[in-house]
Amino acid sequence: MTVVGMVVRAELRRRWRSWLALALLVAVVGGVVLGAAAAGRRTESAFPDYLARYGFDVALYTAGPLGSIAHAPGVAHAQEVIGLDNGQPTCACTQPLSTTNFGVITLPGGAAAPFSKLVAGRRPRAADEVLASYTLRSIGIHLGSVIRVPLYAASQTQAYDDATSVLPVPRGPTMAFTVVGFEATEWEFPSGQPTQDGVWTSPAFDRTVLPKVASGVVYLVRLRHGAAGLPAFDRLVTARGAEPDNEDASLSSVQSAIHPQALGWWLLAGLATVVGVAVVGQALFRQSSAEDEDVATLAALGMDRRHLVAAATVRNAAVGVVGAAGAVVVAFLLSPIAPLGEARVAEPDTGLVFDPTVLLLGALGVVVVVVGLGLWPAWRSWRALVAEQGRAPTRPSVIATRLAAAGAPPSMVVGVRSALERRSGGSTVPVGTALLGTVLAVVALVGTAVFGASLSHLTATPRLYGTSFGINFTTPTGSGPDPTLLAALRRDPTVTRITEGYEEELVVHGRGVAGLAGQTLRGPLLFSTVAGRLPDGDGQIAMGSVTLRQTGAHVGSVLPVTVTSPSGVRRTAAFTVVGEVAMPVLGGVALGNGAILTIGAYRHAACPPGPHQAACLTPDGPVPGGMLVGFSSGPAGRRAVAHYLRADANIAASPPVPTSLVNFGEAVNFPLLFGIVLAVSGAATLVHLLVVSVARRRREIGLLRAVGFVNAQVVSAFVWQATTLAALGIVVGVPLGIVVGQVVWTDFAGNLGVVPVSVLQAWLLAVVAAGVVVVAGVLALPPAAVATRLRTGELLRMQ
Repeated sequence: MTVVGMVVRAELRRRWRSWLALALLVAVVGGVVLGAAAAGRRTESAFPDYLARYGFDVALYTAGPLGSIAHAPGVAHAQEVIGLDNGQPTCACTQPLSTTNFGVITLPGGAAAPFSKLVAGRRPRAADEVLASYTLRSIGIHLGSVIRVPLYAASQTQAYDDATSVLPVPRGPTMAFTVVGFEATEWEFPSGQPTQDGVWTSPAFDRTVLPKVASGVVYLVRLRHGAAGLPAFDRLVTARGAEPDNEDASLSSVQSAIHPQALGWWLLAGLATVVGVAVVGQALFRQSSAEDEDVATLAALGMDRRHLVAAATVRNAAVGVVGAAGAVVVAFLLSPIAPLGEARVAEPDTGLVFDPTVLLLGALGVVVVVVGLGLWPAWRSWRALVAEQGRAPTRPSVIATRLAAAGAPPSMVVGVRSALERRSGGSTVPVGTALLGTVLAVVALVGTAVFGASLSHLTATPRLYGTSFGINFTTPTGSGPDPTLLAALRRDPTVTRITEGYEEELVVHGRGVAGLAGQTLRGPLLFSTVAGRLPDGDGQIAMGSVTLRQTGAHVGSVLPVTVTSPSGVRRTAAFTVVGEVAMPVLGGVALGNGAILTIGAYRHAACPPGPHQAACLTPDGPVPGGMLVGFSSGPAGRRAVAHYLRADANIAASPPVPTSLVNFGEAVNFPLLFGIVLAVSGAATLVHLLVVSVARRRREIGLLRAVGFVNAQVVSAFVWQATTLAALGIVVGVPLGIVVGQVVWTDFAGNLGVVPVSVLQAWLLAVVAAGVVVVAGVLALPPAAVATRLRTGELLRMQ
């Protein structure tokens, strides 16, 4: 066995408890980091994985079966489903069900449901059993709930289809459906527009009830080339009298709503890494300091610097390997926690998940980091021996000297001197890593405080996430704004801006995008810019941050944009990107996803001047649109908003908070999770601190007792040492934390698609600073209390 091996073996026998405590510390910290990183990766990939297994590109509505659609060019798979005509559904739930957005769906011939994921419960078997949309759980529907749905008789099919405003009374059976499970279909995920909820029936229902009721046929179609195959497929099915509904625009909205949660996990992993490096670095330094007493003996036996550093590296590698293995186990056991919210519903496989990419590479990274962090303490041990032999002079602290001259209590002077003076010799207490760790902890805490305050400011300031309007007045018939209402709004002194807008499906650079075409009726357009400006002429377009990334564009790019004219004709024109906008949650648009152009630019691109322009501009059906109205701030504006919401309840709606912000705020309580990480890391550090040898501190206590210090003064000296380090950490860490918090928030806001405004709250920073000082003082008590239990003679003999 080599000399290094013999030394490591001897140290392991003597100090296995402290080595094990250090490995457990690495396991806890590393497991939290790897678990958060894996959670972010699972969250980001949850919806794409769902689409790969359950997604479809087009919902095709037809008057009757199109048996050959599955074999049409470009079609990878097509599933025929039957949508029943139903009246008002009722249930014992917290909110009434919507007739417009509720449907009863069955699969002909008892076919499988390849586009629907079973979330909970089981699939229905009896005629009165159903799978319900998972979104219905939010209104109190649970397994065993009964939903009563009146159905139209088969003889009422034509009357139902011909009805425009008032529907006939259903004469078919009223089904009392029992919910036996919950499912998730692509159209049920929040995408900035009302979700399509409903129930899926059983094969028994298809055999016994379906022939008696009115229904229509829908095909869920997956294309071989995704969005790129939409134009050709649209032409094909339109010629057959079918009505395709492009799902790609809403899919981007769903993913953009989930993305902030993934960012939250990655930010948590990043900050936990910073804290972990500080915690593990301090622990390695303490471990090395505890073993410094053996350095002189080993050097006297002939070991040189190379052997000592090699022995310490082998020890650190062993600790790193054991800690990395533990970190993988901890991360694996934490995997069921994530993803959360909509991402959890979307993820095809939940539960314990082993992510080899993150966990195995992360484990290797843990070993490398532990070995790297341990190099400096090992090198320092040798330098400390050389300094002791060379009797290097002590560097006195100016602050401690002035405190002594001013008559400060001896315990304060001793504590401040221990924190600030760099002394030579075996009695040196290692405070450098403690200072570094304190600075990093303060940076992390202040950065989190800035991030949390900025997030709170964002959710409280709607204009930052694109909602600069107070009310959205819808015009579902496509006839334009109500002249009477528009005149009243123009006379109202509290109304500051009015923007008319229409929803338009666009294809930007080959990708389906939900678009808004708008024009001002008073004041500037009611949209918020993140960069650049709003479009104000032909051939100009502005997009959300998600859409810019998806299309590979930036401000100044020229892209092909395919628009559909009011008469249904598609045309492609070149548009210049003039700005990045915070997209309002409106219709099919979600935060960060979508595009804005003027109504004039849309009409010019869709229907260029010529003899056919008038026919091209004539709608072939209702055009969803509305008016966005902004009001003055203050009591008068709030009263006006309340008045219009009551007077025009059928068309007036308050702007919703974006789903992505709700997802991030409710599913990932970022500050709370980071606080838990700090608490766990602090507890693990304290365990190691109490286990590792603290002989040098005990000897110092013995010396203080010998000169007349009582236990209370000794403990006070330790507290002053810790709080002095905390104060230095605050002085250095607070400015750095503010910068880090602003940088992280700006990057987060840019990915989210909102206006990046960071907020500093002085009271919150003061609380963080005071908390760091208090915690540092409290953590100084246990080692001091343990050491003060020994007799003075025993303390003086320890070296």
